[in-house]
Amino acid sequence: MSVRRAFVIIASLALAAIGCSSTTEPVNQTVNSVTRSTVEVSELGETSPRTVEVIEPGEFTKLSEPGVGGRITSLAFDPTDPDRLLVGGDMLGIAVTDDLGDSWSGGVGLASWEIGDIMAEPDADGRIWTGSLSGPQASADGGLTWSLSRDGMPPINDNAYSLPIETILLDPTNDSRLLAFSGNQRNWEAPGAYVGDAWQGDGSVWVSENAGQAWQQLGTVVPGGNVRAATFLGGDPSRLAAAVANQGTWFSSDGGITWSQSTAGLPHWNTYDISAHPTNSDLAWVAMGDGPQVDGDFLAGGIWATVDGGNTWEARTDGLDVRGNDTRFNTASFHQVVTAPSQPDTVYTSNIAPGQAAVYRSDDGGVSWRVIADNDTPQPNPYEGALRAFDIAVHPEDADRVAIGSDDAILISIDGGESWFDLTTQEVATGSFVGRGYSGLVSTDIVFDARLPYELVLLGFDGGNFIQTVDGGQTWRRTVQDISAWGGAIEAAYSPVDPDTLYVLLGQFSNFRGIGKTTDGGESFDRLDDGNGLPSIGNVPGGVLGIAALAEGDEDTILAAIGGSLYISRDSGASFTQQLDVGDVRDVAVAGDGATVFVVAGEKLLRSTDAGRTFELTDASGIGLTQLFASSSEPDAMYGVAFRNGLGGAFRFDGTTWSPIFTDWFAHGLAVDPTNPQNLVVVTSEPAYHDISAATGVYFSGDGGASWKVVNDGLPMTRLRTAEFDPHDPDRVVVGTTGRGFYEISFSAALDG
Repeated sequence: MSVRRAFVIIASLALAAIGCSSTTEPVNQTVNSVTRSTVEVSELGETSPRTVEVIEPGEFTKLSEPGVGGRITSLAFDPTDPDRLLVGGDMLGIAVTDDLGDSWSGGVGLASWEIGDIMAEPDADGRIWTGSLSGPQASADGGLTWSLSRDGMPPINDNAYSLPIETILLDPTNDSRLLAFSGNQRNWEAPGAYVGDAWQGDGSVWVSENAGQAWQQLGTVVPGGNVRAATFLGGDPSRLAAAVANQGTWFSSDGGITWSQSTAGLPHWNTYDISAHPTNSDLAWVAMGDGPQVDGDFLAGGIWATVDGGNTWEARTDGLDVRGNDTRFNTASFHQVVTAPSQPDTVYTSNIAPGQAAVYRSDDGGVSWRVIADNDTPQPNPYEGALRAFDIAVHPEDADRVAIGSDDAILISIDGGESWFDLTTQEVATGSFVGRGYSGLVSTDIVFDARLPYELVLLGFDGGNFIQTVDGGQTWRRTVQDISAWGGAIEAAYSPVDPDTLYVLLGQFSNFRGIGKTTDGGESFDRLDDGNGLPSIGNVPGGVLGIAALAEGDEDTILAAIGGSLYISRDSGASFTQQLDVGDVRDVAVAGDGATVFVVAGEKLLRSTDAGRTFELTDASGIGLTQLFASSSEPDAMYGVAFRNGLGGAFRFDGTTWSPIFTDWFAHGLAVDPTNPQNLVVVTSEPAYHDISAATGVYFSGDGGASWKVVNDGLPMTRLRTAEFDPHDPDRVVVGTTGRGFYEISFSAALDG
């Protein structure tokens, strides 16, 4: 019995221990409030359960992969409901839980999904505001639906952010008056071609006197400044304080019209967050990030306090780990400081330097601190990252109810940090996890094993590089961390020779992390790198782009597009050679016949009928193909997309010519039904760095692309990267979003609904 099938049995036993059946009889179970049914599948006389969600016609439902896998940038408790929490992320949009993670709802209608601070109005029924890189966005139903609210602000920019808003404050004496501060805690700017038009920070303050219906500029904190945080001092609407990136702390005594810098006593000017006493306008705390390099080490951050309204600052670091380091990444950096409104002597903060990562609590106004969570805090975390709390929220009426968000998890404590509970993930057995309905994964690929119907691999950016289920989604594991804990993965290819062998192209953008190879179905991985003839780990101009495999005898031939070149191994990865060194290889794919190789290189499409030994040029000039997609039911055909390039859209190659089948500049991913090539799915995407995303979601065609139907019901965002038909159930389609994980839908229901 293979290691993989042994894992299935172990996982099934673990599920049985928590009340899930592992028998081969069809049963029903409830997971995350969704009814699932097990179906019987077999391999070599053995049976293993695969779960299939019972889904509403034409509606996407969440897969069960564990969260988070993306950075949490904002947490906010509903003032009227202690079990209701809103979550925002840097590319993740907004999600809401009403029951501490037992169920989740995705906020829809967002202009884009790069979220700043979330603010729930304390006396308004369901009124929520969030800052975002698109500007202020508002919800009138508790965060379930959203709309952009920026009338009076600069015009929408198609190529960049025109006015990112980080923080929105509600005047404590006038519930119709709002202040919005221009900034972004992630310091994001538009890259590449957009940098000339990119928002570089303007430090502006905007006011609305009519509950956000219209805005006008009130003042400027500091010209060119990035306002990371702002607050009223002591609940006085005329007195405000702001933390400005690399500009220190700034104060206003006229309601935000004019500002003055006050940094006396601060160790440097890299301020991240600021929090004020709710009634004492002289008392505030500032969280300091890492500072400049001095005598070889970067200056450590920490917490500083003012007791005289910002005139002077004093260190409040007793009990904090505040070590400098000769690398900025490992230098103490404090990104959050939060005062409990109901108990203002209770203050929380966090150090995000990996080796020092910890969450602290003070019960004496910051005079002394104690650790309440750190890297040793038990949590069911498949991503195994440091506990870097980038955001902290305290319930306004309960100082002991605190939530923290990191790159990997959302944890909550109801006893002031004595114990913690993960809102996104459960560990059902050692190394086996199940999601609770929220995922922050930024998807890159979906790979089914065509021979084993209960196996599925999901790939993503950053820490979500490799997630695998071998039991149909009942449990998930992430075993590639032994060779690459972080850095993403782009594509994966199963060996056509050995069903237990899988190749994973690790890395993202220009960061090559090697090729992960498993020969035991994902139980363990070895890394193929420069010792095997591939580029060295690290930066590869041209990017990390694609991988494919075909069979030659009892060996795998592996083809990888890395750094603008095509690398080929004919001995299952033992050695690679640089076959095409043309500098602009974008993707590689093996056609449905399992032998013909296609390569996109700039404006060229190359075809090989001898496993990549020689290539012939085919005519694809002017199309601008960026990715290729094979059809297992069409041996000679190939599909491609031109994502934001050339003609734009999706195309089909019949062996001689390319024909357009979907005309949209933002087509990014494509899937073909393995049993009927008339059934197609296309997903659209657009990079961040735009005021309003042009990605419009998922499109279905049942007539080979002659007509299309868009279906987005159940999706929390319309920006996606990848889609795939389940080869064992072609009516099932799985799609991957760029920040909210993976979803599935019935193709026939979507098309007919």
